[in-house]
Amino acid sequence: MFKRVLAVLVLVGATLTTGAVSAGAAHADTTYRGEGDEVVRVRTTKTPGLLQFRHDGEANFIVFTVTPVGKKQELLVNEIGPYSGTVLYNAQGGKGTAALEIKADGAWSAVFKPLSKARCWCAGTVRGTGDHVLKLSPTRGLRTVRSSFTGEGNFIVHSYTRPGSYGDLLFNEIGSYRGKALLPSGTRLVTVHADGSWVLTRN
Repeated sequence: MFKRVLAVLVLVGATLTTGAVSAGAAHADTTYRGEGDEVVRVRTTKTPGLLQFRHDGEANFIVFTVTPVGKKQELLVNEIGPYSGTVLYNAQGGKGTAALEIKADGAWSAVFKPLSKARCWCAGTVRGTGDHVLKLSPTRGLRTVRSSFTGEGNFIVHSYTRPGSYGDLLFNEIGSYRGKALLPSGTRLVTVHADGSWVLTRN
């Protein structure tokens, strides 16, 4: 029978930062670990933040946020096999996050982080593999972003002028892709969901 291990909370240390994209996350620098299916209860928060996941199984790894009334809200991860990536939670407001529902067939970890720890898109071009959250200085005027993607699954990119409000869909493709899109004025956060390697260049 598949072994179920209760999530273990490891408090690494709380941080509180300020700034446009670095609002303090209620669970910053908190790690949960487990194996197999689990529902992880957390202190309810509506503050947007980052979640860094790892999974070493071979089958589905699916993660939803759960509202205080017990309803699934955001689908954060839906992958098969080993996974490592960073995603945005409470991205579009809503009722807040009171738990994570995790479906997995292997060991996993979930690390809450504040937005201030998003990867910096500091230069014109940024490269990566898999899911990432990127922060940048707010754009101004007419700007574009060129993308290239090498993979077989989804390539989805959103931009946010204000985390916690609805973002703009820049790219939504399946399989290898090259293309260009407008980068909305005021963009300060970009999320990438991908199963392969990608390159983003802003102009």
